[in-house]
Amino acid sequence: MNVDKNNANKNSNSELVNIFEYIYAMNMADEIITPIEKKKVVKKIKSKDSKIISKATNKANITIKKDASKPQNKSKIEKPQKNYPSVTLEKCLNIALKIKELNGGNPWTPKEVSQAINVKGTMDFFYTTSSSRDFGLTVGTSSAKQIELTEFGRAIVYAPNPDVERNNKIQAFLNIPIFKNVLEYYKGSMLPEMKYLSNTLEHQFKLSPDFHEEFSRVFNENCRYLGITTGENLTGKLSNTSNGVSRFTPTTIVVGETKKGKLKAFVIMPFVERDNKRPLGFFKEVLDSLLIPAGIDADFTIETANKQGSDVIQSTIINDLLEADLVIADLTDHNPNVLFELGVRMAADKPVALIKSKDTGRIFDVDNMLRVYEYNPNLWKSTIEKDVPELKEHFRAAWDNRDSEMSYMKILRREAQK
Repeated sequence: MNVDKNNANKNSNSELVNIFEYIYAMNMADEIITPIEKKKVVKKIKSKDSKIISKATNKANITIKKDASKPQNKSKIEKPQKNYPSVTLEKCLNIALKIKELNGGNPWTPKEVSQAINVKGTMDFFYTTSSSRDFGLTVGTSSAKQIELTEFGRAIVYAPNPDVERNNKIQAFLNIPIFKNVLEYYKGSMLPEMKYLSNTLEHQFKLSPDFHEEFSRVFNENCRYLGITTGENLTGKLSNTSNGVSRFTPTTIVVGETKKGKLKAFVIMPFVERDNKRPLGFFKEVLDSLLIPAGIDADFTIETANKQGSDVIQSTIINDLLEADLVIADLTDHNPNVLFELGVRMAADKPVALIKSKDTGRIFDVDNMLRVYEYNPNLWKSTIEKDVPELKEHFRAAWDNRDSEMSYMKILRREAQK
């Protein structure tokens, strides 16, 4: 009797498993079972005991619910990836500046940084800190224990002069590959209308259309902030410092841009005060207060060498000397590099405008043969207002009379023929 009962239980359990499998398969995926197979299954189920069917149905439904909670083997749709900072460099620099100004340049907690830059939203703060990280300014985002300046970030906020500061800011912008590549592709910051820009961003740079509008806005805002107009403004090269930080060191920079015409004037002048005769920053003040305003008024875009305190004459500077429409040479204090650069320009027999401070002695031959405008070294407001318009006329005359006036080389040749 016991044996028969055990056998009956085994048969019942076996039937339960079979029916469960049928019900489970029918419920889980219709494509697994054909309509003919379904009819067979239903017929088979109807011939069984109703209690067994009920148990199998309940078990199947429980199993279906468990399987539904598991991830299915379906091909995943990849979310488009953003490969540029969505927050502008100007806003990101606010983090570095506040760490410097309010915390002595020391690491700071995200909460304190958030309060300092007045960014309240969680996501807004995350995007700002992650963008600052991508530009290379800081380490740590909103989820970190602290946010701190990188060495490169320190080079910007503790820059020794405006030129170094601006160049490192440009480097931060170029640290983002797609910004650098788009700038080079269009040879400047002028982007086409969105229809054509989108085509290029998607096919040339593999950027998802989801980000095209935002990319255009952020790219343009960064270029406006940095004063980038054409790729020519960024002639130079990237060099690695000993600590591994990549810095942008252009050999030529545009310091003043005219809206009229395309004439370029290249300024050669001392960059460093060599003795106590000149106050610190004297030559920069001459450039900013006299030469740039007068050059722009004379319809020239003003360029100069980016020496950053160095007197090294690079080959690209020689090229600029030879290719500029006009060279403005400041002979103040008889700086040897300026005199050498002037010699290169004069040898090419191209127009130059010579200037010097009133307290600088004369240079034999040059002063005797060519006109040299003397500006007031006091650089008072009244003297600047007098010198700027006269410098403008001096620059313009040097250009307008380039063919009619006797150049230094023409004078020498004429003397040699006598």
